This record gives sequence, structure tokens and C-alpha cells, in this order.
Amino acid sequence: MTPLARSGGRALVGALGVVVLAAAVAEAVIPLASRTMSAIAGVNRAAGRTQALRLEVTMRIGDEPPIASGELISHPSGLARLELRGYEGRIDRYLLTGDELQGTMNGRSLSEPRPLLQPFFLLQPSTGATLHAALDSFGIRTDSIGFAPCGDDDCLVIGDPRLAAPRIAAPPVVQDPSDASEEGSEDVPDRLDPLAGRVFEPVAPLLGGELADQWLPRFWVDAESLEVRRIDRGDGVFVIFGPMARFDRIEVPGWIEIHEAGRPSPIRFEVDRAVQVNAPAKAFNRSWLIPSDLETGGLPEDPA
Repeated sequence: MTPLARSGGRALVGALGVVVLAAAVAEAVIPLASRTMSAIAGVNRAAGRTQALRLEVTMRIGDEPPIASGELISHPSGLARLELRGYEGRIDRYLLTGDELQGTMNGRSLSEPRPLLQPFFLLQPSTGATLHAALDSFGIRTDSIGFAPCGDDDCLVIGDPRLAAPRIAAPPVVQDPSDASEEGSEDVPDRLDPLAGRVFEPVAPLLGGELADQWLPRFWVDAESLEVRRIDRGDGVFVIFGPMARFDRIEVPGWIEIHEAGRPSPIRFEVDRAVQVNAPAKAFNRSWLIPSDLETGGLPEDPA
């Protein structure tokens, strides 16, 4: 974790504490979405992730031995592609354009590709506005921000109203006992949010399953470092990001795990190398999925 990331996270948490105190009077405990998005984008900039990246990865299923090696190229504009070369000669390619996933196996189109390519580009926006727009495009409600455990740490959870901070009742007005009627005064109406007393177990723990009624698009961010820890999709697929690893000037998760509903073992990509690359829009053309010669479509590294 970089010093800037640590200071940024602590500053935001401190700011949220001020918001909480002020909100006790204003009846709402809601972190400012704009401030949260800007702080997360600042961490992305400090980590060197805001340009197109190429990640060299090794793929395994659960704890099994590696079954493929590959190359993930991700652009902060919302484009990504993944090529996997199996150790038995199989070549899989996946293209993600926004929320649309396409895939091929040995040059043949897959009608229902497995979700091996997830939106890594949500870790790359350089401004709060672009992050806000990116989350909106994936159906993540940026007006709902709450807290929940994520492993041994705490996370800000964006997108789940059930985890959002509850409304707080305004303190009752203290009356002079002499003003009370003989019949007594009515109780102060309970204005607490109906969800405030509800407990959701499990609250989508960082390393655990999902309940069917909790399959909401969500964005989990470490409350201290503001690094992304997890992304939930509306279909039950969720992605967990490991601790940050440094590759020269770039910090990216050291591993990525994709969990699918109904499958006992996650797909794990260990990140072996990360570099900045020159990635024009044509590098993510659909024609890349089915090349005539199945040659790798590597991109040149950014010399900057």
C-alpha cells in the first residue's frame, strides 16, 4: 500500500466520520458519493493504473495445478480482452466491451462464454466523474454507500441499499413536565429507517457465498486503503482481488479470483507481470476474437 493510498483512505474515513456526526442532526448518515469517488480515483492514479495495462497471468481452478497462461489487456475506457493458452494447445479468447462479453475457443464462437474476463477496468478510472459513470454503466447504485466486513478488514460497499447507513431519528424535544396534559403525552414517533434493525447474515463476506436475494451489483473498497477488494455482479458472479503487488511503477492486485454461483471452486488468475501498453481502440475489435492464424495479439509496451 502506498503512503498516498494510506493517507487518502484515512482522510476519507475521517471525513466520513464528520459526515456521520453532522448527519445525526440532519437525520441521515450517507457518505458523500462525489468525495468517495474522487478519493478512489486518486488511489488509482497513485498506483499507476489509469493507462492501458497488460497483465501476464497464470490460471488455475481452486488449488489445482496451473492449466493455462494468458494475457489480460485492460483499458480504463471500459474495454478488455483476455487470451488464454492451455498447456494442451487450447486457445481461448474473450472480449469485454462494457458489460458485453464474447468468447471463442480455438477460433470457434462460444454461445455462452464463461465469465473469465471481468471488468478490471473498474480499477482504472482517473477521476471521480469517470468512476461514477463506469459504476453506473454496470448497474451499481452510486447513491448507496455503506459499511460491511470484508475478511478481517472493513469495506465501503457501494451499490447495496441494505448495507447503507441507516437514518437516525432526531432527538425528541424535552418538554417541561408542567406542560403535560393529565392524560399524558404521546410517544415520540419512531422515525428510524425500517432496515436499521435488520441483520443480514451472511453479509456477503469477502470469501464466501451469496444469498439469492443479495445478488446486487456492488463495489467493495477497503475502508483504509481505498483499494478495490471485490466486485459483485447481478447474476451471482463476484470477483475478489488479492493484496496489491508492485511491478515497477504499477500496483495491481497480486491475484484475481472469479466465483460463479453453483461452482465449488473459483477461477484464480495469479498476476506474474504488469506493464503499461499502447492500446488503441482497434486492439479490441471483434475481429481479434477469430484471427486467421491464431497468432497472439500482443501489444507494445508503453516506453514512457
